[in-house]
Amino acid sequence: MSSDLVARLRESKSSLSNDSDSLNQVADAIQLLEAKVERYENALEMIRDQTFEHSNSPRLIDQLWHFVRWTKSVARDALEATNTREKKGSGSNRK
Repeated sequence: MSSDLVARLRESKSSLSNDSDSLNQVADAIQLLEAKVERYENALEMIRDQTFEHSNSPRLIDQLWHFVRWTKSVARDALEATNTREKKGSGSNRK
């Protein structure tokens, strides 16, 4: 898309050399920006692919399962502690 614009800028020559130089500078700047954008897009794709690979790593999966087991254990302990407090509280109320 912008390569057409760059070609038109380079082809349109005016009688003043300053305008011609300005047009060439603009065309060069556009090409430089396009190259940078392409490089950044490629880098982002690599980062995205690496993130996906890391998200499927066995170590991460093991860590997640450990976290799930730990969370269940903490929840179980909290429920048991609540139940024992309720039993103690209801036993003293019966007296």
